[in-house]
Amino acid sequence: MFLSNKIGATTALTIILCTSLSNIQYSHSFAFSNVNDRISSTALFAKKKVFIDGEAGTTGLQVRERLADREDLEIISPPSQLRKDEETRKKYINEADAVILCLPDAASIEAVSFVEEGNDRTVLIDASTAYRVDDDWTYGFPGELKRL
Repeated sequence: MFLSNKIGATTALTIILCTSLSNIQYSHSFAFSNVNDRISSTALFAKKKVFIDGEAGTTGLQVRERLADREDLEIISPPSQLRKDEETRKKYINEADAVILCLPDAASIEAVSFVEEGNDRTVLIDASTAYRVDDDWTYGFPGELKRL
């Protein structure tokens, strides 16, 4: 049995999310010039805010279900009537430590543009194909099998 078959979807999502969030926690930890600049342990180990953009869809519901029992994460969600409102989405995207985009490609591309300039804290995890599919590659083989 391959290792990938042994790792459940929840575990895989947890690994991706924790790896992404660990970069947030420790990315600046070795660059302090004096002790007063250090991040407090409260800030380091506080619950991380996760916004699932598209949480009402099939993928979003699955992601939310898999993260719901995590005590180290706080899932933040806008009121249902505002979930498609552009300003509301911008607010939640920039408030979160991690954003999981469970959207169609065009909406994912739009959501990425909502990250405010200078926001180097928020990590984006895109579940769409908008940023991971190269039109020049077909089934992982450049120039081959294009007739499929």
